[in-house]
Amino acid sequence: MLKITLHDHPNQLRFRLEGKLAGAWVSELRQCWQTAASTTRERLISLDLGEVDFVDVEGQTLLADMVRHGVHLKAVTPFMRSLVAEIERAARYVTVEESPSRRSDVLVSSDPSKRNPGAL
Repeated sequence: MLKITLHDHPNQLRFRLEGKLAGAWVSELRQCWQTAASTTRERLISLDLGEVDFVDVEGQTLLADMVRHGVHLKAVTPFMRSLVAEIERAARYVTVEESPSRRSDVLVSSDPSKRNPGAL
């Protein structure tokens, strides 16, 4: 079970989670985040994981997606700090599943003179 509490402030939207981020609760959090994020404009979005005691693989994937979209993760316990550090580190890199055409910094071309010098 996962309890999701929303704290809406003028400069920040904060999600506070309690419980296990697993199973159907991952989809529930994703839906809450996407709905709320559509109305936040320039405000900071943060996720307080202080009371989360378990995150499954799908939950970790969601957290990585959130980090890639600028969500700040706050962890308190050593377990969650370690998990958040790993997620934030991994979120900085393009995954194998992500196609190069989805990356805005890569130009895909068979002509070497038109390739992006920063591309992989």
